Amino acid sequence: MTTSKQPRQSGSGRGQRVTIADIARRAGVTPAAVSLAVNGRSGVSDATRERIMAIAAELRWEPSPAARALAGAPVLTVGMVLARPAEVLGTEAFFGAFVAGLQEVLSRRDYSLQMKIVETTDAEIETYRRWFAQRRVDGVVVVDLRQDDPRIPALEDLGLPALVVGGPGHHGSLPSVYVDDAHATRLLVDHLAGLGHRRLARVAGNEDFLHTLLRDRAFTERCAELGIDAITQDAGFGTRGAEVATAALLARREPPTAIVFDSDEMALAGTHVLEEAGSRIPEDVAVASYEDSALTRTHRPPITAIGRSAIEYGRVAATRLLEVIGASRNRRGSSAESVQESRAIEPVLVVRDSTRPEGAAPAPAVPEASDAGLPSS
Repeated sequence: MTTSKQPRQSGSGRGQRVTIADIARRAGVTPAAVSLAVNGRSGVSDATRERIMAIAAELRWEPSPAARALAGAPVLTVGMVLARPAEVLGTEAFFGAFVAGLQEVLSRRDYSLQMKIVETTDAEIETYRRWFAQRRVDGVVVVDLRQDDPRIPALEDLGLPALVVGGPGHHGSLPSVYVDDAHATRLLVDHLAGLGHRRLARVAGNEDFLHTLLRDRAFTERCAELGIDAITQDAGFGTRGAEVATAALLARREPPTAIVFDSDEMALAGTHVLEEAGSRIPEDVAVASYEDSALTRTHRPPITAIGRSAIEYGRVAATRLLEVIGASRNRRGSSAESVQESRAIEPVLVVRDSTRPEGAAPAPAVPEASDAGLPSS
């Protein structure tokens, strides 16, 4: 008994990538004709294009990102670089929710999200330059906006499509989406002042970030307008800084009767210090947060916070960036015109038991965000 083996088709075995050459052999055309067909370009008949596309689907061919980059086609990838310590990012509820919103919108358009963590802003700028030179991404999302941010002119010079998450202002000619941190600050201060608090403190995050400066300014100005003593205690990155800042506030000769924290993680760290010191919440010290999440909602007592959806913020940012990428492609390399900034989401105050005096009637119901709070930008 004899057996015969059929030769294995090139590109059809396990671990072998199907190439344009494989499709060309099956279709009986040149690789150049296949390239024109799969890239939607003229130069082949409709019948030939249909035959080539049917064979490509049968072989489960996928375009090579490197080849697409060389051909000048979109690589269907968006980049985001984070110049923050990995330990801090690992504890912040915002980034997971924000990235989920980004990826949801990008995935619908068959885009991928490429992320990188670096140690410095200079390293972030160098990453943008390398991505641009290698055509690794079609555009980037820029977070953690600073007042005099060196990334803005660097990206303007590159011409790489970019969306800044942060503002208002300080983003040059690049488009931006932002949440009004000044308005959120006034909501918090007015709420606490309305409860009779006359000494308010704010435990602030990284002083380099624009959102921190905007919150500082709005906090000081609104407290002055209302005749309230305002204390700003810098905490920097992470929960440890919030613990130290809260302890310093308690050690003051006249400690504050209410404390606003820049994030949900910082608020929980601060409430732990208050409870360890024997301070009752809200009877002795009221607590509020700029960010809302499951952490603030499930804490006992639940923590008053600015309600806004980080997932929705990510969706808005992704949608806007894809518009910017599309507009840049349509301009075919011409210089980009200035694009107006836009507010992503309007902040609302969600009042909970951490600021509500005992016996007080519950606040009117406000739809709460189903995910973590907004980015600090």
